[in-house]
Order: sequence, then C-alpha cells, then structure tokens
Amino acid sequence: MKSLLKISRAQVRCSSVALVVVTGALACGVVEHPHDVKPIDTTGDFGSSGAPPTTTAGAGNIPASGAPSGGAPSPSGGAPSGAAGAPGVAGQGGSVAQGGAPVTTAGTGGAPAATGGAPSSGVTINLGGVDVPKEKAIAFIHIGHSNMYGEASSPAGSRAYHYTQTDPHAFMYHPGSSPTLAKEPTAGGPGAGPGTALVKEAVALAPSYYFVSLGYGQPSAYCSQFLPGGLYYDDLIAGPKAIKGRVTFGAIFIYLGVTERHGTAADISGFPSCINTLVSAIRKDVGEPNLPALMNDYEMEATGEFVVNGAVYNAIYPQIQMCPSVVSNFALVSAAKLGMQDDHHFNFDGQRTWAQRALAMMKDKGWFHWAP
Repeated sequence: MKSLLKISRAQVRCSSVALVVVTGALACGVVEHPHDVKPIDTTGDFGSSGAPPTTTAGAGNIPASGAPSGGAPSPSGGAPSGAAGAPGVAGQGGSVAQGGAPVTTAGTGGAPAATGGAPSSGVTINLGGVDVPKEKAIAFIHIGHSNMYGEASSPAGSRAYHYTQTDPHAFMYHPGSSPTLAKEPTAGGPGAGPGTALVKEAVALAPSYYFVSLGYGQPSAYCSQFLPGGLYYDDLIAGPKAIKGRVTFGAIFIYLGVTERHGTAADISGFPSCINTLVSAIRKDVGEPNLPALMNDYEMEATGEFVVNGAVYNAIYPQIQMCPSVVSNFALVSAAKLGMQDDHHFNFDGQRTWAQRALAMMKDKGWFHWAP
C-alpha cells in the first residue's frame, strides 16, 4: 500500500512541463506523506543486549562549544565556499590533503567533543555477536539521489571491495532486521553507493571502533522531497530513529544538487535553505543539534547536459556554494577527478574516493574524533 501511495504521489509531482502552480508558494516535492501506513516493526532488531537504550542526546558526542542548534549559522560565520576558487577549478571544495582548496564552513566551533573522556552510558549494541558500547559504535547517516541510492557497477576489479570483502567492524542497518556486515547495496541499489566505503574507510582510520551505515537513496529525487512532510523523509529517518540511543551519531553525508533540475525554479533558488531545513530536521530527530553534515560539491567530471559551465551547472553551482554559509557545521566535499560510471554517476572507485575525501574533511575540521 505504501509503495502504491508513493507512486501515485510521484506521478503528480511537478516537472518542467507540469501545470504552473499559481503563486509558486510550495516547492514541487513537498507533499503530505501517507502517515497512516503502519511502520516497520523494529522491536527485534537489536536483541536484548546491554542496558535499556537512553535518549540522552549525544552521549560521548556532546558539542564542546554549546553552539546553537542545527541550521543557524554559527557566530564564526563562514564565507560561501565559492570563494575557494573560480568555478570549474578541479579540486575545489576538497580538503588540502586531496589537492583542493579548503572550504570555509560555518559553525566549526560546534564540533562534537571526543569520546575518549566521556563516561560510559552502560548501553551496548550487538554487532556481529559482540556487545559494543554505545560510545564505540559510530553511526553515519547518508542520504541522497541516485548516486547515493547506488548506480556504480564498474570497474570489475573494484567490485569485491564494495560487494564481498566485509570488515568485522563495518556494519549497516535497515529497520526490520538486525545490523549486518556492510556491503552494497547500502541505500537501495541496484549498484553501489558510498555507504560501504564510508564505514570501511572509517574503520581503517579508527580500527578499535565500529561504524554503522544508515543509508537511504532515491533516484532523481531532489531536496524538497526529502523534507519532513515530503515523499521520503519518514523512510530516510526510520533507521536513525530506530537505532537512536544505541549508537553515537557521527555525521550526515548528503548527495544532492544536480537533481534540483527535476523540481521548480524555487527548488533551485531555495536549495541552500532546503538543505538547512533537511539537516536541521535530521539533527533534531536524532537529538544531535550540532551533528556535522557533509555534501558533495558539484560533480565536476559530469558530461553532456551536466558539463561544467552548462545550463545545469550554471543554475545549481552557485546555490551549492552558498550552503556552508547557511548551514552550521557543514562542509562541501570535492567531486573533482572522481571515477565516473556514465555522464553523472560515480563508479566503484569514484564512490570510494569520495568517501575517503569526506572522512579526510572530517579530520581537517576536527569532526573525526575516533582515530588514535
């Protein structure tokens, strides 16, 4: 029933050829979600290990600075990341370690405190037969369009990393089943997204911790469709809500931008505000008002209609660059020189490289506190 309701709603959403809505007051993707659908039963997902989950926000992840709750720019401000270099320069938005100019981000003072000195909550989560303390189980929320959903299927030599080579400290969780070892697809499929790479590369940086992928993607979806009340918010937040209190949330990773072309002019011009609303909603629902958020910069290796300096680029690129000055504790991660599957999807190597860059950015910003 739920899928049928979603299909019917998707069929009537706005497009470039749809009937123009008078006043244009509502973004195209924001429609009421079918709340009457019974949620997935998650009561058996985590067994009975450890103490009852707490709902204390950020145990072992409390912001050090007392920065204001998510969304509002911090007092430190942060120039739009476009200041890092002229449009089209390879590597812009990436960390210095990746050869790109560093992005100025708002709210760096609100980075979470290290877990090392935090008192133990006494809560554990069973991961692969091991009762892991909440403070050592780090969950990554990752959401977005088709690149997040997973379209990578080449090169063949890199397939095993994403599909068959698991790590005993890298997991994924979807409501309705227990956490399992991470392997693609982590966010829907049919191909690979960045989820497996994010948790496996995180383990490589912090091998005494466990990392959990909480992934959700939808092909061609744009920001307003992910907002509360939109088509997909209930689905993307289901996993984080179910596991809340059992893990320490580490970051939000987002793939969005080029798909705004499927919406209205308001979806494009309002993109920074929409990202702010989305990030703020997730932070509120998981009880982490300063949870770091990272998003892909423009897909610089894209071709065809997505090529740099083309119509799609010229419309959305400036809006992407505004996001770090609108959203607190937020950074753009370079998508320059990534391996590509086609005209705008990353291949296996591109997904892994992006995950490495995102984690390097977290380290640069002081947001990755689990490495020795």
